[in-house]
Amino acid sequence: MSCTFEQLLFALLGGFALNLVLLVHSQDHQSGFISIDCGLQTDSSYPEKTTGLNYISDATFIDTGESKSILLDDRDDYLQPYWYVRCFPEGVRNCYKINVTLGNKYLIRASFVYGNYDGQDKIPEFELHLGPDLWDTVSFRSASGAGTHKELIHVPPRNYIHVCLVNTDSGVPFISAIELRPLSNESYQTVRESSLALVSRYDTGQGANSRAYRYPFDIYDRFWTSYHDFDNYWTQLNTSSTISSESDDHYQLPSVVMSTAATPKNPSDDSLRIILPPNINAEYCSYLHFAELERADPNQSRLQQIILNGKLIYGAFAPPYLHTYTIFSASGLNTFGQYNISITRAKNSTLPPILNAFEIYMVKNFSEAETNQEDVDAITNIKATYKIKSNWQGDPCSPQLYSWEGLNCSLHKTNQQHRIISLNLSSSALTGEIAHFISNLTMIETLDLSNNNLTGSIPEFLSTLPDLSVLNLEKNNLTGSVPVGLIQRRKDGLLSLSLCENPNLSDSQQISCDLNKKGNISSRIAVIALYVLLITLLSIALALFGMGFEVYVMGFGVFEMGFRRKRQHEMMTNFKPNSLLECEGQRFAYSEIVKITNNFASIIGRGGFGKVYLGTLTNETQVAVKLLNSLSRQGSKEFKNEVELLMRACHRNLVSLVGYCNEWETMALVYEYVANGNLQQHLSADVTQDVLTWKERLRIAVDTARGLEYLHNGCKPPIVHRDLKTSNILLNEKLQAKIGDFGLSKVLSTESATHVSTVAKGTFGYLDPQYCSTGQLNKKSDVYSFGIVLLELITGRAAIAIDEEGVPIHICEWMCPKFESMEIESIVDSRLQGSYLNSSARKAIEIAMACASSITIQRPDITVVHNDLKECLEIEMPFEITEIVERYDASSSSSVTMTSHIESQTNTSSLGMLHEISNSLH
Repeated sequence: MSCTFEQLLFALLGGFALNLVLLVHSQDHQSGFISIDCGLQTDSSYPEKTTGLNYISDATFIDTGESKSILLDDRDDYLQPYWYVRCFPEGVRNCYKINVTLGNKYLIRASFVYGNYDGQDKIPEFELHLGPDLWDTVSFRSASGAGTHKELIHVPPRNYIHVCLVNTDSGVPFISAIELRPLSNESYQTVRESSLALVSRYDTGQGANSRAYRYPFDIYDRFWTSYHDFDNYWTQLNTSSTISSESDDHYQLPSVVMSTAATPKNPSDDSLRIILPPNINAEYCSYLHFAELERADPNQSRLQQIILNGKLIYGAFAPPYLHTYTIFSASGLNTFGQYNISITRAKNSTLPPILNAFEIYMVKNFSEAETNQEDVDAITNIKATYKIKSNWQGDPCSPQLYSWEGLNCSLHKTNQQHRIISLNLSSSALTGEIAHFISNLTMIETLDLSNNNLTGSIPEFLSTLPDLSVLNLEKNNLTGSVPVGLIQRRKDGLLSLSLCENPNLSDSQQISCDLNKKGNISSRIAVIALYVLLITLLSIALALFGMGFEVYVMGFGVFEMGFRRKRQHEMMTNFKPNSLLECEGQRFAYSEIVKITNNFASIIGRGGFGKVYLGTLTNETQVAVKLLNSLSRQGSKEFKNEVELLMRACHRNLVSLVGYCNEWETMALVYEYVANGNLQQHLSADVTQDVLTWKERLRIAVDTARGLEYLHNGCKPPIVHRDLKTSNILLNEKLQAKIGDFGLSKVLSTESATHVSTVAKGTFGYLDPQYCSTGQLNKKSDVYSFGIVLLELITGRAAIAIDEEGVPIHICEWMCPKFESMEIESIVDSRLQGSYLNSSARKAIEIAMACASSITIQRPDITVVHNDLKECLEIEMPFEITEIVERYDASSSSSVTMTSHIESQTNTSSLGMLHEISNSLH
């Protein structure tokens, strides 16, 4: 519907000479304009030659990122503000802070011109946020001449805005320019005071590929481009007269745009039509601009009406002669997938309809709660005082997925604002005195400034913070006396106070350390249990507040996987469910998906990104078909991720792919049907005869460890699953375990890479605590998750269970005291009633606790885990195990060999399929 950004820039360049005439008059209209050239050298500024707009460097608006320039050969194609970019190879969220006038309505525009600035000739995809809310996804059609811009009409609720770029693991985010233009507060009205994201804005009286207009022709610097379908259906009316706007016309449309109009090319055609692509979830606001350009004869009239999807929404009207007239919908219209506007000739009209220009916006209801302004001011001043760099950008608490490191926040239900309740700056190399700005964090409960180089006295204000219950000032160089108020609160049991290792603090010896330094086993276990409990409770809280932790509900016999390689159409009838080493995927047409699923008749599960249906191929083989939910913003990314990963991986303990569908708006994955459901269902079974035996549990553990070992050590480079849990371990009719759902998986950059930095994602209860706190994902993160799975196999308990008092208890917290005394009978699932050897159970418990260690380096490699578990099984089955293990290991080895062979033969076709899918997703 909209022209490309490159066409717009070329069209704007085309008006250079005409603009020079107007520049002398343009300076007075720039009041309130903010024009930021991102990546421009610090303290630099310039007037742009074509528009006369004054641009400044972005250095004072952001303190992260790197300045780069586009290729010199491309500069002639773009205006000067697009010659540089600021890119963000570090950090997940990077934000500009721009001061604005509170209460003003602004047009906010962010522009992106790739220009191969990095020499990679590979375009990225990332998210653009306004404050804590998603504004849009930034993507490009191709690397050649890649450029786009996003516009928003918005009334900031505060005297500043944050424009943030968020890395979504699809390339390095970058930005070329940010522009803010104050509008009349009476313009672009909406009923619910929503924001408006631009869909299209057209000068409909210009032929296709005509020049475009912006400032100084438009005092609000809106981009007006020619309508791409003009030459096919419309013809032009024009006038050399000036088109005027009334004094109360808040849109102030440019005369050069309004002096031309479109009218039907075919005299017998009585309407002008505007058709938007289907979008079932969108609400639109339209602004149609009219001006009569021809003085009608006495016996002529131009009466027209507006019809939306066949329904009259605005009755007969006559556009005023040489004056602008705007008709708009103030309330967003959700037309359930269709948005077709017709301007038609009204009854008794002798002249056909006209349209001079139009704008269509998508309604954006930004709903994320922001952080209380007093807390924002306080934490911002603390950041400046201590020169904290980390990830302290944008809103401190919102969205919670990108909250500032070291902060915990609570949503205040009365005013729907986040409040900071915990600040942890331990080991942050802080110097100077304790910042008095902390006193403004009036709802803080926990403050940890330990292990820094803070000096001076302990301030009195700390004793006046009403909710402060934990204060840790250990290992600093504080002096003087401890405030009486703090000592008294500690005596009253209202405050946990830690002041150890402050040698110059006169009262420090009177205040005992909160952590026991004796180092006995009981104390260490208690500390570990407390740590795990805190991580668990934090994870649950984050999940409840929608931080994006993925929680999947899996149906019986359902699994989530990707597809591996493109095959020929005849595979549909030749697929055999036991051909587990076939790692290629067939492309199905949507009509075939409908037929396979019997018109989606049987839902067998619901995943995080769509429903899963039972299907049957023409040879009667059953399959599972996951249909991607069109409402899922993350779904297509997960779809692509599974493609890229599982084309490389093939193993008997990974769920097999049959094929895929990627047609129009439909994305579906077709998998082998695993008839025995997932492990979670079996562990939670209430019927005694359905309970897994101890030997079956060990076999499942061996299978799962083998599959994980292949991902970690058999794939080059290694793959980290990132969401291993009992519901993602599927069991076939022989209870052979298969790992599924690779939507969140990550590939390490090289075989020797130790970790990859990324946003913490997964399922609470299974997430590695150190991965949560550092954002560094590695193979040991999977080992931790496997340890939780193994504990569930051993105990029959869920990763997080609710005790009799309704308190959530993590399985590690439950295990710690029992593990210390090795109470095997109280640890192993009571339903097994002693049907196991204690030596086998003891070894399995020790393996599980080693894997679930909260400290990464203490966890064993998955190969060690796999071998140890085989020994557990051997204890139970001394005579049978040798044959089984040899058979399994031979199969595993052949799997790896065959994978390499297939990859070498089908690399070209695999890349072709991936290219095809990636193009359609972009």
